[in-house]
Amino acid sequence: MHSWEISRPCRARSTIAWALLTAAALLAPMAWGDWPMFRHDPGRSGVAPEAELSGVEVAWSAEIGGSVDSSPAVVGGAVYVGNSLGSLHALSAADGSPLWRYDTRGAVVSSPAVADGLVLFGSADGFVYAVRADDGRLAWSYRTRGPVLSSPAVAGELVVFGSMDGRLCACRLATGELAWRSDQGEGIQGAPAIAGDLVLYGDDAGRLRALSLADGSLRWELQGGGKVVAAPVVGEGLAVFSMMGSSALRPPKLDFLVAVDVATGEQLWALHEAYSVLSSPLLDDERCYFVTVEGYVSKTVVRAVRLSDREVVWERQVGGVVDSSAALLGGNLCLGCHDGHLYLLAADTGAVVDREPLATKIYSSPAFHRHSRGRLRGRPCRRTYRKRRSHRSSKCR
Repeated sequence: MHSWEISRPCRARSTIAWALLTAAALLAPMAWGDWPMFRHDPGRSGVAPEAELSGVEVAWSAEIGGSVDSSPAVVGGAVYVGNSLGSLHALSAADGSPLWRYDTRGAVVSSPAVADGLVLFGSADGFVYAVRADDGRLAWSYRTRGPVLSSPAVAGELVVFGSMDGRLCACRLATGELAWRSDQGEGIQGAPAIAGDLVLYGDDAGRLRALSLADGSLRWELQGGGKVVAAPVVGEGLAVFSMMGSSALRPPKLDFLVAVDVATGEQLWALHEAYSVLSSPLLDDERCYFVTVEGYVSKTVVRAVRLSDREVVWERQVGGVVDSSAALLGGNLCLGCHDGHLYLLAADTGAVVDREPLATKIYSSPAFHRHSRGRLRGRPCRRTYRKRRSHRSSKCR
Protein backbone atom coordinates (compact mmCIF):
# COMPACT_ATOMS: atom_id res chain seq x y z
CA MET A 1 0.00 0.00 0.00
CA HIS A 2 1.16 3.51 -0.80
CA SER A 3 0.51 6.93 0.69
CA TRP A 4 0.71 10.56 -0.24
CA GLU A 5 2.89 13.16 1.30
CA ILE A 6 2.08 16.83 1.28
CA SER A 7 4.91 19.24 1.63
CA ARG A 8 4.19 22.84 2.36
CA PRO A 9 6.21 25.63 3.92
CA CYS A 10 4.96 28.92 5.24
CA ARG A 11 6.68 32.26 5.49
CA ALA A 12 7.46 34.82 8.18
CA ARG A 13 10.23 36.99 9.63
CA SER A 14 11.46 34.75 12.43
CA THR A 15 12.68 31.24 13.16
CA ILE A 16 11.37 28.61 10.79
CA ALA A 17 10.12 25.13 11.64
CA TRP A 18 9.01 22.42 9.28
CA ALA A 19 6.02 20.29 10.22
CA LEU A 20 4.98 17.02 8.62
CA LEU A 21 1.23 16.31 8.55
CA THR A 22 -0.26 12.86 8.55
CA ALA A 23 -3.77 12.10 7.32
CA ALA A 24 -6.04 9.71 9.11
CA ALA A 25 -7.04 7.60 6.09
CA LEU A 26 -5.04 4.84 4.39
CA LEU A 27 -4.91 4.80 0.60
CA ALA A 28 -4.84 2.11 -2.05
CA PRO A 29 -1.93 2.12 -4.53
CA MET A 30 -2.10 5.09 -6.89
CA ALA A 31 -0.58 6.10 -10.20
CA TRP A 32 0.99 9.27 -8.88
CA GLY A 33 4.66 9.93 -8.30
CA ASP A 34 6.78 12.74 -6.93
CA TRP A 35 6.02 16.46 -6.83
CA PRO A 36 9.06 17.74 -8.74
CA MET A 37 8.27 21.45 -9.17
CA PHE A 38 5.87 24.21 -8.18
CA ARG A 39 2.31 22.92 -8.65
CA HIS A 40 3.61 19.54 -9.73
CA ASP A 41 4.09 19.96 -13.50
CA PRO A 42 5.03 22.52 -16.17
CA GLY A 43 1.34 23.29 -16.81
CA ARG A 44 1.03 24.24 -13.10
CA SER A 45 -2.01 21.98 -12.63
CA GLY A 46 -1.63 21.55 -8.87
CA VAL A 47 -3.76 18.40 -9.10
CA ALA A 48 -3.40 14.93 -7.56
CA PRO A 49 -6.63 13.36 -8.84
CA GLU A 50 -6.52 9.90 -7.26
CA ALA A 51 -5.61 10.93 -3.74
CA GLU A 52 -7.94 11.55 -0.81
CA LEU A 53 -7.16 13.63 2.26
CA SER A 54 -9.60 13.54 5.16
CA GLY A 55 -7.56 15.13 7.94
CA VAL A 56 -4.09 16.24 8.99
CA GLU A 57 -1.91 16.27 12.10
CA VAL A 58 1.70 17.25 12.80
CA ALA A 59 4.16 14.37 12.56
CA TRP A 60 7.61 16.04 12.60
CA SER A 61 9.35 19.40 12.47
CA ALA A 62 12.89 20.58 11.73
CA GLU A 63 14.64 23.92 12.16
CA ILE A 64 16.43 25.26 9.06
CA GLY A 65 16.78 28.94 10.02
CA GLY A 66 15.51 32.18 8.52
CA SER A 67 12.09 32.29 6.91
CA VAL A 68 10.67 30.27 4.03
CA ASP A 69 9.29 31.85 0.86
CA SER A 70 9.68 28.95 -1.56
CA SER A 71 7.28 26.06 -1.94
CA PRO A 72 8.91 22.64 -1.68
CA ALA A 73 9.59 19.94 -4.22
CA VAL A 74 9.46 16.31 -3.07
CA VAL A 75 11.37 13.72 -5.10
CA GLY A 76 12.88 10.35 -4.25
CA GLY A 77 12.40 10.56 -0.50
CA ALA A 78 13.85 14.09 -0.22
CA VAL A 79 12.26 17.50 0.30
CA TYR A 80 13.94 20.53 -1.31
CA VAL A 81 13.15 24.08 -0.18
CA GLY A 82 14.84 27.49 0.10
CA ASN A 83 14.96 30.08 2.87
CA SER A 84 15.50 33.81 3.38
CA LEU A 85 19.11 33.28 4.47
CA GLY A 86 20.00 32.28 0.92
CA SER A 87 20.16 28.53 1.37
CA LEU A 88 18.54 25.63 -0.41
CA HIS A 89 17.94 22.74 1.99
CA ALA A 90 17.48 19.05 1.29
CA LEU A 91 15.63 17.19 4.04
CA SER A 92 14.59 13.60 4.52
CA ALA A 93 10.91 13.19 3.71
CA ALA A 94 10.68 10.46 6.34
CA ASP A 95 11.68 12.47 9.41
CA GLY A 96 12.90 15.93 8.34
CA SER A 97 16.55 15.23 9.09
CA PRO A 98 19.02 17.37 7.07
CA LEU A 99 20.68 15.84 4.02
CA TRP A 100 22.64 18.79 2.64
CA ARG A 101 22.55 22.58 2.17
CA TYR A 102 23.64 24.85 -0.66
CA ASP A 103 24.28 28.54 0.13
CA THR A 104 23.77 31.50 -2.22
CA ARG A 105 24.23 35.24 -1.68
CA GLY A 106 20.55 36.16 -1.74
CA ALA A 107 17.24 34.94 -0.37
CA VAL A 108 15.92 31.82 -2.05
CA VAL A 109 12.23 32.54 -2.56
CA SER A 110 12.04 30.64 -5.86
CA SER A 111 10.45 27.19 -5.59
CA PRO A 112 12.86 24.49 -6.75
CA ALA A 113 12.32 22.10 -9.65
CA VAL A 114 13.94 18.66 -9.73
CA ALA A 115 14.84 16.93 -13.01
CA ASP A 116 17.54 14.52 -14.24
CA GLY A 117 19.26 14.45 -10.86
CA LEU A 118 19.46 18.25 -10.60
CA VAL A 119 17.70 20.72 -8.31
CA LEU A 120 17.07 24.03 -10.09
CA PHE A 121 16.16 27.25 -8.31
CA GLY A 122 16.60 31.00 -8.42
CA SER A 123 18.09 33.38 -5.87
CA ALA A 124 17.73 37.08 -5.10
CA ASP A 125 21.46 37.32 -5.90
CA GLY A 126 20.44 37.20 -9.58
CA PHE A 127 21.53 33.65 -10.35
CA VAL A 128 19.72 30.47 -11.25
CA TYR A 129 21.49 27.45 -9.80
CA ALA A 130 21.53 23.77 -10.70
CA VAL A 131 22.87 21.58 -7.90
CA ARG A 132 23.10 17.81 -7.71
CA ALA A 133 20.14 16.27 -5.93
CA ASP A 134 22.23 13.59 -4.24
CA ASP A 135 24.90 15.75 -2.60
CA GLY A 136 24.09 19.44 -3.24
CA ARG A 137 27.21 20.14 -5.31
CA LEU A 138 26.97 22.86 -7.96
CA ALA A 139 26.50 21.62 -11.52
CA TRP A 140 26.05 25.03 -13.18
CA SER A 141 24.72 28.54 -12.63
CA TYR A 142 23.35 31.26 -14.89
CA ARG A 143 23.47 34.97 -14.06
CA THR A 144 20.64 37.41 -14.83
CA ARG A 145 20.48 41.17 -14.30
CA GLY A 146 17.97 41.05 -11.44
CA PRO A 147 16.71 38.91 -8.55
CA VAL A 148 15.23 35.59 -9.64
CA LEU A 149 12.01 35.13 -7.68
CA SER A 150 10.28 33.07 -10.37
CA SER A 151 10.06 29.30 -9.97
CA PRO A 152 11.64 27.38 -12.87
CA ALA A 153 9.66 25.13 -15.21
CA VAL A 154 11.40 22.14 -16.76
CA ALA A 155 10.20 21.03 -20.19
CA GLY A 156 12.28 18.44 -21.98
CA GLU A 157 15.86 19.67 -22.22
CA LEU A 158 15.05 23.26 -21.21
CA VAL A 159 14.75 25.10 -17.90
CA VAL A 160 12.57 28.22 -18.22
CA PHE A 161 12.44 31.03 -15.63
CA GLY A 162 11.82 34.72 -15.28
CA SER A 163 13.85 37.47 -13.64
CA MET A 164 13.02 40.83 -12.13
CA ASP A 165 15.12 42.30 -14.95
CA GLY A 166 12.05 41.68 -17.15
CA ARG A 167 13.57 38.83 -19.10
CA LEU A 168 12.33 35.29 -19.55
CA CYS A 169 15.19 32.86 -20.09
CA ALA A 170 15.56 29.27 -21.23
CA CYS A 171 18.75 27.35 -20.40
CA ARG A 172 19.90 23.89 -21.38
CA LEU A 173 19.11 21.53 -18.51
CA ALA A 174 22.34 19.56 -18.79
CA THR A 175 24.82 22.45 -19.11
CA GLY A 176 23.13 25.76 -18.20
CA GLU A 177 23.93 27.16 -21.64
CA LEU A 178 21.50 29.91 -22.64
CA ALA A 179 19.12 28.64 -25.34
CA TRP A 180 17.16 31.89 -25.74
CA ARG A 181 16.14 35.00 -23.85
CA SER A 182 13.17 37.34 -24.23
CA ASP A 183 13.95 40.98 -23.47
CA GLN A 184 10.49 42.57 -23.49
CA GLY A 185 8.48 43.36 -20.36
CA GLU A 186 8.72 44.35 -16.72
CA GLY A 187 9.79 42.34 -13.70
CA ILE A 188 8.63 38.72 -13.65
CA GLN A 189 7.58 37.32 -10.28
CA GLY A 190 5.26 34.50 -11.31
CA ALA A 191 6.40 31.10 -12.47
CA PRO A 192 6.02 30.40 -16.21
CA ALA A 193 3.73 27.62 -17.39
CA ILE A 194 4.27 25.34 -20.37
CA ALA A 195 1.42 24.60 -22.78
CA GLY A 196 2.63 22.32 -25.56
CA ASP A 197 5.16 24.32 -27.59
CA LEU A 198 4.38 27.59 -25.77
CA VAL A 199 5.63 29.26 -22.60
CA LEU A 200 2.98 31.36 -20.82
CA TYR A 201 3.70 34.03 -18.20
CA GLY A 202 2.76 37.49 -16.96
CA ASP A 203 4.74 40.44 -15.62
CA ASP A 204 4.49 43.37 -13.21
CA ALA A 205 2.97 45.54 -15.96
CA GLY A 206 0.07 43.11 -16.34
CA ARG A 207 1.09 41.83 -19.76
CA LEU A 208 0.16 38.23 -20.54
CA ARG A 209 2.44 36.57 -23.06
CA ALA A 210 3.03 33.36 -24.96
CA LEU A 211 6.49 32.64 -26.34
CA SER A 212 7.72 29.80 -28.50
CA LEU A 213 9.35 27.16 -26.32
CA ALA A 214 11.76 26.40 -29.18
CA ASP A 215 13.25 29.87 -29.69
CA GLY A 216 11.52 32.40 -27.40
CA SER A 217 9.79 34.28 -30.20
CA LEU A 218 6.60 36.11 -29.27
CA ARG A 219 3.42 34.28 -30.31
CA TRP A 220 0.85 36.59 -28.69
CA GLU A 221 0.44 39.26 -26.04
CA LEU A 222 -2.55 40.55 -24.08
CA GLN A 223 -2.63 43.57 -21.78
CA GLY A 224 -4.23 42.98 -18.38
CA GLY A 225 -5.45 45.54 -15.88
CA GLY A 226 -3.28 44.68 -12.90
CA LYS A 227 -0.05 42.97 -11.92
CA VAL A 228 0.66 39.27 -12.47
CA VAL A 229 2.29 37.80 -9.36
CA ALA A 230 1.38 34.11 -9.77
CA ALA A 231 1.68 31.38 -12.36
CA PRO A 232 -1.10 30.77 -14.89
CA VAL A 233 -2.75 27.37 -14.99
CA VAL A 234 -3.11 25.50 -18.27
CA GLY A 235 -6.33 23.66 -19.10
CA GLU A 236 -7.85 22.06 -22.18
CA GLY A 237 -7.23 24.68 -24.85
CA LEU A 238 -7.17 27.58 -22.41
CA ALA A 239 -5.03 29.17 -19.73
CA VAL A 240 -6.25 31.21 -16.77
CA PHE A 241 -4.24 34.12 -15.35
CA SER A 242 -4.84 35.86 -12.03
CA MET A 243 -4.33 39.59 -11.49
CA MET A 244 -3.42 41.73 -8.49
CA GLY A 245 -4.87 45.24 -8.25
CA SER A 246 -2.67 48.32 -8.16
CA SER A 247 -3.76 49.21 -4.62
CA ALA A 248 -3.62 46.79 -1.72
CA LEU A 249 -5.97 48.72 0.58
CA ARG A 250 -8.55 49.82 -2.00
CA PRO A 251 -8.17 47.70 -5.11
CA PRO A 252 -9.85 49.13 -8.21
CA LYS A 253 -12.30 47.13 -10.27
CA LEU A 254 -10.45 45.09 -12.85
CA ASP A 255 -10.52 41.80 -14.72
CA PHE A 256 -9.04 39.87 -11.81
CA LEU A 257 -9.25 36.49 -13.55
CA VAL A 258 -8.65 36.20 -17.30
CA ALA A 259 -9.03 33.10 -19.48
CA VAL A 260 -7.32 33.06 -22.87
CA ASP A 261 -7.19 30.72 -25.82
CA VAL A 262 -3.75 29.13 -25.56
CA ALA A 263 -3.17 28.98 -29.30
CA THR A 264 -4.28 32.50 -30.26
CA GLY A 265 -4.22 34.63 -27.10
CA GLU A 266 -7.86 35.58 -27.63
CA GLN A 267 -9.59 36.47 -24.38
CA LEU A 268 -12.31 33.89 -23.80
CA TRP A 269 -13.77 35.37 -20.62
CA ALA A 270 -12.90 37.46 -17.60
CA LEU A 271 -14.27 38.03 -14.11
CA HIS A 272 -14.51 41.71 -13.15
CA GLU A 273 -14.65 43.20 -9.65
CA ALA A 274 -12.58 45.15 -7.11
CA TYR A 275 -10.66 42.02 -6.15
CA SER A 276 -7.05 40.91 -6.17
CA VAL A 277 -5.98 37.33 -6.73
CA LEU A 278 -2.51 36.67 -5.35
CA SER A 279 -2.27 32.97 -6.09
CA SER A 280 -2.59 30.62 -9.04
CA PRO A 281 -6.09 29.39 -9.91
CA LEU A 282 -7.03 25.74 -10.29
CA LEU A 283 -8.95 24.01 -13.07
CA ASP A 284 -10.80 20.73 -13.35
CA ASP A 285 -13.10 19.54 -16.10
CA GLU A 286 -16.04 21.69 -14.98
CA ARG A 287 -14.82 24.40 -12.62
CA CYS A 288 -12.24 27.06 -11.89
CA TYR A 289 -11.18 27.54 -8.25
CA PHE A 290 -9.55 30.74 -7.00
CA VAL A 291 -9.18 32.97 -3.94
CA THR A 292 -10.06 36.67 -3.93
CA VAL A 293 -8.67 39.27 -1.53
CA GLU A 294 -10.60 42.51 -0.98
CA GLY A 295 -8.08 44.89 0.59
CA TYR A 296 -5.15 44.06 2.85
CA VAL A 297 -7.10 42.98 5.97
CA SER A 298 -10.53 42.67 4.37
CA LYS A 299 -12.59 39.68 3.30
CA THR A 300 -10.83 36.76 1.66
CA VAL A 301 -13.01 34.24 -0.15
CA VAL A 302 -12.33 30.92 -1.84
CA ARG A 303 -14.64 30.49 -4.83
CA ALA A 304 -15.58 27.89 -7.41
CA VAL A 305 -17.19 28.95 -10.70
CA ARG A 306 -18.54 26.84 -13.54
CA LEU A 307 -16.46 27.06 -16.67
CA SER A 308 -19.54 26.86 -18.87
CA ASP A 309 -21.16 30.10 -17.63
CA ARG A 310 -18.84 31.47 -14.87
CA GLU A 311 -21.63 31.25 -12.31
CA VAL A 312 -20.49 30.89 -8.71
CA VAL A 313 -21.02 27.32 -7.52
CA TRP A 314 -19.90 27.99 -3.97
CA GLU A 315 -17.84 30.43 -1.91
CA ARG A 316 -16.16 30.10 1.46
CA GLN A 317 -14.72 32.96 3.50
CA VAL A 318 -11.48 32.23 5.35
CA GLY A 319 -9.82 34.03 8.20
CA GLY A 320 -6.98 35.86 6.45
CA VAL A 321 -5.30 36.81 3.20
CA VAL A 322 -4.41 33.86 0.95
CA ASP A 323 -1.47 33.94 -1.42
CA SER A 324 -0.91 30.21 -1.12
CA SER A 325 -1.74 28.49 -4.41
CA ALA A 326 -4.13 25.64 -3.64
CA ALA A 327 -3.67 22.01 -4.60
CA LEU A 328 -6.56 19.77 -5.56
CA LEU A 329 -6.08 16.45 -3.76
CA GLY A 330 -8.81 14.10 -4.88
CA GLY A 331 -12.02 15.69 -3.70
CA ASN A 332 -10.48 18.41 -1.52
CA LEU A 333 -8.71 21.71 -1.99
CA CYS A 334 -5.68 22.23 0.23
CA LEU A 335 -4.29 25.73 0.89
CA GLY A 336 -2.63 27.86 3.55
CA CYS A 337 -3.89 31.13 4.98
CA HIS A 338 -2.59 34.14 6.86
CA ASP A 339 -4.72 33.07 9.83
CA GLY A 340 -2.11 30.35 10.33
CA HIS A 341 -4.30 27.42 9.31
CA LEU A 342 -3.98 24.80 6.63
CA TYR A 343 -7.45 24.42 5.11
CA LEU A 344 -9.05 21.41 3.48
CA LEU A 345 -12.19 22.40 1.59
CA ALA A 346 -14.52 20.01 -0.21
CA ALA A 347 -14.17 20.78 -3.92
CA ASP A 348 -17.83 20.07 -4.64
CA THR A 349 -19.37 22.22 -1.89
CA GLY A 350 -16.66 24.37 -0.29
CA ALA A 351 -17.37 22.85 3.12
CA VAL A 352 -14.46 22.88 5.59
CA VAL A 353 -13.21 19.30 5.84
CA ASP A 354 -10.38 20.20 8.21
CA ARG A 355 -8.69 23.34 9.51
CA GLU A 356 -5.36 22.67 11.15
CA PRO A 357 -3.46 25.40 13.06
CA LEU A 358 0.15 25.33 11.95
CA ALA A 359 1.66 28.80 12.20
CA THR A 360 0.89 32.45 12.79
CA LYS A 361 0.81 32.93 9.01
CA ILE A 362 1.16 30.52 6.08
CA TYR A 363 2.16 31.74 2.63
CA SER A 364 3.50 29.15 0.22
CA SER A 365 1.91 26.28 -1.57
CA PRO A 366 1.28 22.56 -1.00
CA ALA A 367 3.18 19.75 -2.66
CA PHE A 368 2.04 16.11 -2.59
CA HIS A 369 3.99 12.89 -2.81
CA ARG A 370 3.17 9.19 -2.65
CA HIS A 371 4.78 7.48 0.33
CA SER A 372 5.48 3.77 0.47
CA ARG A 373 4.14 3.11 3.97
CA GLY A 374 0.53 3.79 3.00
CA ARG A 375 -0.26 6.96 4.92
CA LEU A 376 -1.12 10.38 3.62
CA ARG A 377 1.37 12.97 4.76
CA GLY A 378 1.76 16.70 4.53
CA ARG A 379 4.51 19.09 5.34
CA PRO A 380 3.74 22.75 6.06
CA CYS A 381 6.04 25.17 7.77
CA ARG A 382 5.20 26.99 10.95
CA ARG A 383 6.85 29.68 12.99
CA THR A 384 6.35 32.80 15.07
CA TYR A 385 5.36 35.86 13.04
CA ARG A 386 6.67 39.21 14.24
CA LYS A 387 6.99 41.71 11.46
CA ARG A 388 4.02 42.89 9.42
CA ARG A 389 4.51 42.06 5.76
CA SER A 390 3.34 43.80 2.64
CA HIS A 391 0.10 42.75 0.94
CA ARG A 392 1.99 40.63 -1.54
CA SER A 393 5.36 39.21 -0.65
CA SER A 394 7.86 38.28 -3.27
CA LYS A 395 7.67 35.06 -5.10
CA CYS A 396 6.84 31.73 -3.64
CA ARG A 397 4.82 30.76 -6.70
